[in-house]
Amino acid sequence: MSKFDYKVYTYNNRAISNDDETLTTDLQRFGDLGWELVSAVPVVRGDGSDGDMNIRTDEIKFILKKVKY
Repeated sequence: MSKFDYKVYTYNNRAISNDDETLTTDLQRFGDLGWELVSAVPVVRGDGSDGDMNIRTDEIKFILKKVKY
């Protein structure tokens, strides 16, 4: 049995209303609820053909944990 609960929060950094302040507020809210940031991973997508690749990152996945009680 795990002693932690885990949460994955996907943040779209290309949304018009999202900026550093919005992300800070979201992460602070999670912290206030007892969640601790473990890792942040970009969601990378790409397309194209040989020699012509287009790679972009529109989303970031934040992995959080907190102790189970």
